[in-house]
Amino acid sequence: MKLKKIYIEISNICSLKCSFCPEPIRKYEIMPLELFKKVNIEAKELTDDITYHILGDPLSISNLKEYLDISYTSNLKVHITTAGNLLNQKIFELLCHEAIKQINFSINSFNANSFNIPLHNYLTVIFEFCEYILKNDKNIFINLRIWNLDDEFSSFEFNNHVFKNVSEFFNLDIDSELIYKTKPKNLRVAKKIFLHFDNYFSWPSLNNKFVSKNGTCHGLKSHCGILSNGIVVPCCLDKDGIIKLGDIKFDSLKNILNNQKSKTILNGFKNNTLTEELCQKCSYRERFN
Repeated sequence: MKLKKIYIEISNICSLKCSFCPEPIRKYEIMPLELFKKVNIEAKELTDDITYHILGDPLSISNLKEYLDISYTSNLKVHITTAGNLLNQKIFELLCHEAIKQINFSINSFNANSFNIPLHNYLTVIFEFCEYILKNDKNIFINLRIWNLDDEFSSFEFNNHVFKNVSEFFNLDIDSELIYKTKPKNLRVAKKIFLHFDNYFSWPSLNNKFVSKNGTCHGLKSHCGILSNGIVVPCCLDKDGIIKLGDIKFDSLKNILNNQKSKTILNGFKNNTLTEELCQKCSYRERFN
């Protein structure tokens, strides 16, 4: 079984409290380097790409380079997702590490928090990093995520300010109303730099209302997740390890993904049946129906 990507949560710690991102019920922790080494070695047998994220912000880890070095040694391509509020020029070079394939900046996190700096200042640092990537001809993709589109135009004013800043810095002409009307998946603003669009989504929770016992998901088919405590989950949105497939501290990833519970869930997805309660209360997977 070859997976498109494995989500490795190197930490569930984040310096922000975004309104769209629930806090974990697990304790805050960082995946130990020794466990991370084991995870990388075993992940390489199943994928070429890993993401340092389920919850948490990788830039909050002071020794991020050690994690990147391990992934590079394992010949894995790293995707980093960050709010960008911890970005500064001192770590520009670090974020050009040879292991990194893509960096996603969650721009709408600014609108979901109370920042003590203007939007322009927040965006300028991110844009300067993009400029650094371009000037040094780094082979890294940048996604400026605008994942707040909805039919109510609830974030239209904020997005319009973002688009104006992007337009001014990159010498573009972005039409906010056209974005909402055509709903593109992405918009190229420079070489390997994109605005990436998506809708708001609700995190799955056992407290959510029942949705359906029928449906499918990309979990275990294209990806799986490993939480910072070593718990393996079938989906990148199972932030609390509700669907615990196993613990990589005590078993191999390959064994966990081939155990009976994993097979039952995957066969259910293939037959339009949701065997887990969390899946039955997840509205995100309706996108795949």
